[in-house]
Amino acid sequence: MRKRLALLVSVSLSLAATACGGPEEDVKTKTRAEVEAAIAAQADAIATTAGSALDGWRTNAAPCTGKNGETATDGKWHLTGFANIPIPPDKQVSTLGTIRDSWRQQGFEITDDRTFADNTRSSVSMRNQAGEMTVSLSTTMSLDSAALIVASFCYMPAAGEDPANDG
Repeated sequence: MRKRLALLVSVSLSLAATACGGPEEDVKTKTRAEVEAAIAAQADAIATTAGSALDGWRTNAAPCTGKNGETATDGKWHLTGFANIPIPPDKQVSTLGTIRDSWRQQGFEITDDRTFADNTRSSVSMRNQAGEMTVSLSTTMSLDSAALIVASFCYMPAAGEDPANDG
């Protein structure tokens, strides 16, 4: 469990850095509720395509990180959602392939597409510029599910909100 959590944190930080750009970048203002709804809808769509349900969905807001590792001090924030999607071991690689194909048909940019040497595990990631998010989906070592990470792009906080510091 610790290894899985460490991997999810590492991947989410790299996705967030990719999605956020630098703190000096001009970004949109959105409420936390708007962003949560958008990434939850994307996660639900992926689970539906996989023919399963999200297991353990949770989100975390944090300050944006720039390309050089700098942390935004002006309130810019992003939201990351995490879950597992139960998928039978014999369907892991084909299910992730189906999800990748669905993303391609929707015009999303595929940023990672790998099947590991043992041919039982795979990983696929995308960037949805219009939806302002990145997504990573990887089979787990236990082969009982796929780990899903959905990270929003960066936003300025809406009036009265401070998601970067509220978690």
